[in-house]
Amino acid sequence: MIRKLTLGLAAAAVGFCVQAQQSVRPRQNTGFNTPREAVNYYENLVGRLSAQVRSMQDENAMLTASNTELKQRVSRLENEVRSLAGDLAALRKQVAADAEVRKNQLNSLADKITESAKKEKPVPQAASQKTETADNAEYVEHVVEKGTTLNALAKAYRCPVKEIVRINKLKNTNIYVGQKLLIPAPPKR
Repeated sequence: MIRKLTLGLAAAAVGFCVQAQQSVRPRQNTGFNTPREAVNYYENLVGRLSAQVRSMQDENAMLTASNTELKQRVSRLENEVRSLAGDLAALRKQVAADAEVRKNQLNSLADKITESAKKEKPVPQAASQKTETADNAEYVEHVVEKGTTLNALAKAYRCPVKEIVRINKLKNTNIYVGQKLLIPAPPKR
């Protein structure tokens, strides 16, 4: 359609130029010696303009296709972001729920240890350890159960972890099931 319109305009322009050339007064210099030269010039001009129009149409088609592709990519990315945001919210809820479960488990374990400590009788301090301390403090012997940590023991017996490590001559804070630990007896109220 555009090509037909362009060719029609070109033909009209050539006709107008030929008519103008024929009616030109002899003293005006148009640059054309014959009407055929004018027709050839304008045909070349129309050809170049048509080529430019086709080039612009091709470029427009490529830009339209590129624009469509970019819109599709943006749409996919927006969907992915929404999906990831939902996944992140679900993970945050799961982490919070897991943290609450762990907290309850640790509190339950600390309560069990406290109950166990109340049932056990204080044991006099071993001879090798009396030499390290100046006083004759009493200790509770505690057998480590599954899931017990030094932090839980320290909380249950109300004494610092460092003290349990020092008294039992532990090289680190790792303890194992069945291990017997001496723990300072809880302060009497």
